[in-house]
Amino acid sequence: MSAEMMPTDELDSGYDAFAWFFNKYWSRDIPEQMLSAIEQVLLPRLPDRARLLDLCCGTGQLASALTTRGYNVTGVDSSPKMLDFARRNAPAAEFVQADARRFHLPDSFDAVVSTFDSLNHFLSLEELGAVFRQTRRALAPAGWFFFDMNVERGFLAHWRDYFAVVEESEVCVLRGEYDTERKLGRYDITMFRQRGRMWQRADTTILERCYEQKEIERELKQAGFGEMLAFDAVKNLGLTDHTGRIFFLTRC
Repeated sequence: MSAEMMPTDELDSGYDAFAWFFNKYWSRDIPEQMLSAIEQVLLPRLPDRARLLDLCCGTGQLASALTTRGYNVTGVDSSPKMLDFARRNAPAAEFVQADARRFHLPDSFDAVVSTFDSLNHFLSLEELGAVFRQTRRALAPAGWFFFDMNVERGFLAHWRDYFAVVEESEVCVLRGEYDTERKLGRYDITMFRQRGRMWQRADTTILERCYEQKEIERELKQAGFGEMLAFDAVKNLGLTDHTGRIFFLTRC
């Protein structure tokens, strides 16, 4: 099966193998920067103790920061291993394993957030539109939706990297590429962890689709969202090393 045709459900399982690395290394700085964007744009528009849904919540560091600020947070993610870490990192939040295209929750929310290009993982406009429609259904009347996505500048800047983390008992190598014709970013990840005298290897692949801003905005409108604002992560929000990341704010 080609990378482009790999179904998203299969991709979700890639984060089970990657969860420990994501929790230990990628969660050091990224949640703080995502929180900075949320604090600048979304939180001033919300009431105290607002009900927030963290969609594609990962290992829960952002949910933890939001509960600490007094918000009632529910996190949704498709990876059970990511949620294992999330429940430890954010014990005051509630977490649900579900697919972002098909989730159904009993409560409605004052706002939904989805950060760190989580929605680029949905590999077709049909899938992205399904996520937007489910998000619209989860929001209370006049609820806010705040999320970010990588546009092509971001893929060109960051998805052709090769880098590694080498520690005494663990190694992770990431090899990135971006296909400009298919608009597809790919990371092949190889991990080694020491278990006693043995080393355990795991391999996984992460794929993301590049969408144009006008495509994203069109899908939002078709899902029933109204006026929207777009913020460049670097120019408008002062985030470092986030070239090509655009934050979107819209509401029902």
